Amino acid sequence: MSSVRSSFGSGAASLERTRQGLDLPRPVGLRAMAAAYDREIVFDEPIVTDEPLGGHHTITIRRDGSWRYVGHMRATGFPSFEFSVLATLGATIEVPGAPAGAVQLAFSARGEVHGTNEPGDREHSWDQQGHSPMLAAGWESFRHATLQRHVQFDTDWFGPAGDVLSFVGQVVVMGSLFGPIGVAIVLVGEAADDLGFDSLVLPGTVGVLVSAGAAFVFGPAVLIPVFLVGAAVTAALVKQRHLSDEERAFADRVFAGRVPLDRVMLTNLVGLGGRPFTAPGPGGTILVNVGHGYDDPVRYTGNGGERLGVNAAGQLLIHELAHAWQIANDTFTPAYYCKALSTAIGTVGGDMSAYTYGPAGQSWGSFGTEQQASIVDEWFAGKLFPEQDGAPQRQRAFEPMSSDADGNAAPNPYFGYIRDNIRAGIV
Repeated sequence: MSSVRSSFGSGAASLERTRQGLDLPRPVGLRAMAAAYDREIVFDEPIVTDEPLGGHHTITIRRDGSWRYVGHMRATGFPSFEFSVLATLGATIEVPGAPAGAVQLAFSARGEVHGTNEPGDREHSWDQQGHSPMLAAGWESFRHATLQRHVQFDTDWFGPAGDVLSFVGQVVVMGSLFGPIGVAIVLVGEAADDLGFDSLVLPGTVGVLVSAGAAFVFGPAVLIPVFLVGAAVTAALVKQRHLSDEERAFADRVFAGRVPLDRVMLTNLVGLGGRPFTAPGPGGTILVNVGHGYDDPVRYTGNGGERLGVNAAGQLLIHELAHAWQIANDTFTPAYYCKALSTAIGTVGGDMSAYTYGPAGQSWGSFGTEQQASIVDEWFAGKLFPEQDGAPQRQRAFEPMSSDADGNAAPNPYFGYIRDNIRAGIV
């Protein structure tokens, strides 16, 4: 299995399934399969409009995450046009041990073409190239991506804020192919360089974009949909702040300085399915979105909503700060985005398996992102974690924050992960 995944990515389940996915006949050798798997993928189509304006575009992607977007638009009649082209590659991201999520790579180009009504170039061409770590991380899925495109003319996506938000809105609409609950957006090329999202951030906040009831948190060229529990998102209702001195001291009881608390920003937002989540933000910030836990996360016993008593006091904050630990100690954030989004999509349907972890003794890296965070928060809570029907809670037999220094005859075996990984900063 390890050789299959090393050759074909973490999503590969078997050689036979990989062969079928590559549409290769039997018999076929591993070398031929690997060559087919690594082959660049080309998405190519004409651009047709109802006006005397048309063209063609091509997106080429490669396993190493490199991409190229080339194309042209041409005025074919009397009028001239300013145009913007939006192209997306939408893919379902498979992560072992988690439900599938969805990500869209968004490409864009813009220009001006002149008709016979005035002098000037009748054709505008573009040739953009770059690299996307998210593309490399999700190669198995993007090999089977779906190309969609939208052309806007006489309106510039890259102009006033309203046009930029309509750009985002159009990406969301195009992403509805992958489900009604929201899709993460990864901007590349001109879409990443020219769209002025920083100018759209809510005053006094970091990495939160809100317009007409739609909201996103965003980091380096990635946007994730967010919500408010029980209310439509408006600028006036969104809250964000740094941790208080009490909250910082509370966090260090578990993480012993291994979470860069100066970078953490709490918000009252939640993600898909009304669940709290944590994500990298712009400028190195870490956005910890805890919903109703925002006002007093140290004493809050809910899971982001109004219902209380489902967690020990402060347990949700510890869980989300475990994700902040993952972000701070792992530089490969695209993989984190893939895993986090996959888990969020799955929990909307009630699938909580991504949070269930096995017995102690496995390597820390063998656990998924949510499993690691659950190990930490349940070690913190111990026997104070309320019982929940159908949910295995492996650490309820132990005192909260039980360690081998407590003199216990049978200390919590999961403490080893706190001591040797969390407090040592070892992923």
